[in-house]
Formats: sequence, structure tokens, C-alpha cells
Amino acid sequence: MQTYQNTQKNSGAHQASWLTDQELAYDLLYQEKALMANICSEVVEGSHAGLRNVMNDAFMQIGQDQLQVFQLMNSQGWYQTKPVQPQDLQTAKQKYQQMRQCL
Repeated sequence: MQTYQNTQKNSGAHQASWLTDQELAYDLLYQEKALMANICSEVVEGSHAGLRNVMNDAFMQIGQDQLQVFQLMNSQGWYQTKPVQPQDLQTAKQKYQQMRQCL
């Protein structure tokens, strides 16, 4: 497993900490999630159609990037999830449809 040095300035002195691939992947995954949340509000609240389209494209690309990071982590055993049962998918679909009907 590779490690990477992260050097930070602290009180005039340099401190080095070593990050593993797993730690870097977790950091990237959570940064991607935060970026998606921030861009989502821009997509929803954008008043200019052109800018809204650009932000929507960025949102979709970030979603793809986040998925790739997740898949890498999952394949390495760093981020395990339980398999989704067909009944869980149906429940989620029904819940989403009910939420849309309330709008």
C-alpha cells in the first residue's frame, strides 16, 4: 500500500503526516459528497438557464467521479455496503413517488 506525505505548516514548523491510499480515498469521497451537496443548491436555485445547465453538467460529472471513487474503495474492501433487496428498491420507489405527489 502506498503512503503519501502531507506536509503542513504549523506554528512556523513543518509537520509531516503520512496518508495511506485508503485515507486519501475516504478524504476524496467525502469531498466529492460535499461538492455535490453545494452544487445541488446552485442547480436548483440558478436563475440563468445557461449557468444552470453548466452547474447541472458539473453535478452529473461529480456524481460519476464520486461513483468511481466509491467503486474503487468497495473493490478494495474499504467501504462495504449491504446488498439491496428487491423489496427495498420498491419501497424507495414508492416513497419517492409519494414525495413527488406532495409537491
